[in-house]
Formats: sequence, C-alpha cells, structure tokens
Amino acid sequence: MAGVDASKYQDTNDSPQAELYDQYREKNEEELKQDIQQNWNLFQDQIIINGFSGSSSLNLVGLMIDQDVNPEYPRDTNLKTVVPLNQNEFTIQFVTELGPVVIRQFEDIKKENMIFSTYLQPGEISAELSSQSNATVSQTIVEYIILGIEHIVPKGLDHILFIFGVFFFAVKLKPLLWQVTMFTLAHSLTLILASLKLVFIPASIIEPLIALSIGYVAFENIFQRQDKFRSNSNIIRYAVIFFFGLIHGLGFAFVLEDIGLPTGQLILSLLSFNIGVEIAQIGLVVLAYLLMFYPSKQLWYRKAIQIPFSLVIGLIGIYWFFERVFF
Repeated sequence: MAGVDASKYQDTNDSPQAELYDQYREKNEEELKQDIQQNWNLFQDQIIINGFSGSSSLNLVGLMIDQDVNPEYPRDTNLKTVVPLNQNEFTIQFVTELGPVVIRQFEDIKKENMIFSTYLQPGEISAELSSQSNATVSQTIVEYIILGIEHIVPKGLDHILFIFGVFFFAVKLKPLLWQVTMFTLAHSLTLILASLKLVFIPASIIEPLIALSIGYVAFENIFQRQDKFRSNSNIIRYAVIFFFGLIHGLGFAFVLEDIGLPTGQLILSLLSFNIGVEIAQIGLVVLAYLLMFYPSKQLWYRKAIQIPFSLVIGLIGIYWFFERVFF
C-alpha cells in the first residue's frame, strides 16, 4: 500500500516511500484492516491469476492481522481470498514491484501436506498449477538445485565472503580442499537437522555468528604464523572451519523454512538444495583458484592481494556483526 518497490529495496528505509511505510506499520489492527479493505481494488490487480480462457481477480473474504504493534518488528497479515477459475489449470504472477515471492500449494485447507512449492523472481510467471500439482522428481531436483545455487550466487553475499575468506588462507590445493570439505560436511549436517526440526537456534543468534565467522577467517589470514602449513596449525584451522560450517548450515535452513519443503519429497528437495549450494561454492573456489594461481606464486602476493583482500572481507564481517547485534 505504501508503494515500496520490493524488487529494488530490501531495506524499506532506503525507499522514497519509507515515511509512508512506517506510518502503516504504526497503525493498530483495526486501522490497518480498514486501509487494506479500502485499497483492495489496487492490491488485487497486482496478483494475476491466469487460466487458459482469461484472467480472474482475487476476492478478499478474510483478513487477520497480528494485534501486537511494534513497528521495529515484522507483523504478519493473513489475507484469505477466493478466485473463480475458468480452467482446472492456471498460473500465478505477482507484479515486479512486489518483489520475489514464495508459492506453496497444500493438499487441502488444513495445510498439513504440502504438495508443491516454488520461488518466483520479481514478475515471474509460475509453472502451470492445478488441484493435483504434485511436482515430479525431476522438477523437484531442478527447482531446489537452482534455489541452492541462487542462495549463494547472487543472494548469499555473507556466504560468498566466508568462502573467499577461507580461500585466501592459502592458494594451495590440498589445504583448500580440506577446508572446503570441512565446511561442506558441517553445514550439510546442521542443514539436515534443522530442516527436519531436530535442531533450532533463533536467527537473532545465528546471523551475528555468521558475520563473526567471516571476520574471524579473514583476520586469521592476516595474522597467521609462518608455520601455517604444519599439521597442528592446519588441524586447528579445519576445526574452526567445521564449527563455523555448523553455523552456516543453520543459516541455510532459514531459507528452506521460508520456501518450504514438499512433504512427499522432503529428503529429495533437501538434498537437491544442498547440491545446489555445493555447486555454487565449488564454482566460486575454482574461479578464485584460477584467477589467483599465477599471482599466488609471486613474492608480492601476500602484501598486495592476500592481506588487503582479507582485510576488506574481515572489516565487512565485523561491521555486519555489530549491525546484526545492535541495530
């Protein structure tokens, strides 16, 4: 209703409509209900349901808003709508300004068994849906591999910086592969456990720790001792990487929680997402290795590349840590 373009602004404070947006956030339940009902004709046109013989508009039949008003925290608003369909099969499209959208389809109104989920980029049209929209095995694999890749590149800047922080420890294939292996094993473990609801740690704890992990591995690159390739030093480094990998795995799990996992293909979608994450990580490491292979052999590499790049990565990580803890 405020007109914030969610495809351009992740932080509403950066948008020209920030003041109006904050005014809506400060309204109580009844005031916000009134505003939504009065502006529904504008909102319904931003969600397009297309059947084969035309398009249909959403009719608002129910509205529920969290009563606790604290403009500093998110507040859920649940809109119940119905739409008459001309065909059993249809597509859904949210206008670009609404930003990226997750669509989940359940077997029935109880929402106990999710049969389909997908992530739409801003303005993207969904695949054809129907009352029997169970995704095939191949569709699930491709969908969640792509989601895993996209979570790293281009959306996972914090994970990208961590990988580069790991990389700049040493451009030598053996220690590099060991570090990536430790990280992979660790985040795969906690990703699976968290996605299966066996482990839970709040995002308010995990997100600052992810930022701290970036700062740690980067500054360790700068202050590492000359015996960095001795076994004891490497074992400590691998243990640290494994620990931070556990933390990052919990961060990955938050993404899957937002998107959802099809109940009937839970393990398949989980493994596919993890494969996508690994493809992106390996791609980043290989690219960095190829770019730095020649410079790393030069005497000026540490002073001209390793230390400056690690310093920038470390400072970003520390900045994010304080931002996520105190702001």
